[in-house]
Amino acid sequence: MTTTTAVNQEDVPVTQASVTNWNGDERDAYQLPEFAGRVDSTVVDEVSGLLSSFVFGSENNNTMMTLWSGHANVFDWFPITPRLGFTAGIHECGKSQAMEACQLLVNNSYFLSDVTPAAFFTYTQHGDKALFIDEMRDCLGKGESSLRSALKTGMKSNGSVPRVEMGTNGRRVVQFRTYSAVAFGGVSVKETIDIENRSRTHWVPMQRAMLGEDPETLDQRKHLPKFQEVGSRYLKWLRQNEDAIRNYDTSKMPVHVIGRRRDKWLPLFAIADVAGSKWVERVKACAFEELDNSEEMTDNLQALKAIWDIYHDWEFYSHKRMDSKSATGDLCRLLAKWVDEDGRRPYAKFNKGIDPEDQIIRVKQLTALLGSFITPKGERLKTEGHRSDFDPTDRRRGYRWVDLLDMAERHLPQSALSCHGFKCDREVFDD
Repeated sequence: MTTTTAVNQEDVPVTQASVTNWNGDERDAYQLPEFAGRVDSTVVDEVSGLLSSFVFGSENNNTMMTLWSGHANVFDWFPITPRLGFTAGIHECGKSQAMEACQLLVNNSYFLSDVTPAAFFTYTQHGDKALFIDEMRDCLGKGESSLRSALKTGMKSNGSVPRVEMGTNGRRVVQFRTYSAVAFGGVSVKETIDIENRSRTHWVPMQRAMLGEDPETLDQRKHLPKFQEVGSRYLKWLRQNEDAIRNYDTSKMPVHVIGRRRDKWLPLFAIADVAGSKWVERVKACAFEELDNSEEMTDNLQALKAIWDIYHDWEFYSHKRMDSKSATGDLCRLLAKWVDEDGRRPYAKFNKGIDPEDQIIRVKQLTALLGSFITPKGERLKTEGHRSDFDPTDRRRGYRWVDLLDMAERHLPQSALSCHGFKCDREVFDD
């Protein structure tokens, strides 16, 4: 015997809100409200003060963020739009919040992550958007050479990339504009990005705030109205001074700011000139600091510099014939012999310990330093089990010299490549 149970059901109307859209949603760019009145140059100080409430860092960092955000509102006034890069060696230094604070001051902008080349081209197609890309290192670690190229070409007002489309009449080549103001951030992103993009970027080195230094947490539910109020007046002030900014006399720029540097600094100096002498002095300090730091070595770059020196002065480091590869442990011991320009052996005393062998840089530490670099294939530089040229049975994991030298040539400043005269201390370790 079969029993049928009736189920009471009530017809519920289907609405758009009750249906999940599995295809995603289009998002409109962030917009600043229009401001009707006149605005004087004190608004630049207000922008600076607002940013300092939410971003811990130096005055030069604040200057870069304040003036670059202004430029991002009107980047189409300039032939070149430089990039703004937020970088740090560790997490939790406030990079994302710093970018978010800047983005809330920029009209017609997007805050993004995990950006593909196709998405980038679509956002920049009209040449009027500013993009803030978080975790850029992840975006560039997927073999996305197209994204690197778009970042470079998109600095110029005529920047574009060609693509082939299939239509009813066969193939046709179409151009996608890439012109856009772009800010990005990520851990060690300065070491990850290619040298061409690095030299076209204004860098904001972030550091972790100590107790009592931490800025206010940015909560858009509470702070968005303030950012929109200040941002709208900043945008109005920029538009009021369009002629003066567009026609800025580049002869006012410091004499050392030439070539590509001049193109990169022009928008910031043009805005600072209208803002007043205080801002001119502040942006000059940033430009001079960049000049002072242009030859400065980060931990990652110093490791490449040491490897470059070891290769070119091999006879000072080893009595053995040079192989096509170096096992990672062997490379650590070679690095321990390297002497820097101050006469120190940084990799011989990289760790605390009593025994000298315990103080040497360790394999895991070296692979972490070199792993921040991206190969032309879009992969992180890593150890592999390459076969030795001299011993076919030697399959220890290590690095090929050709890969290490390629990274050095791509990332080291020219002065570091031309000078490898610091000889090692042969008494440290014998082969």
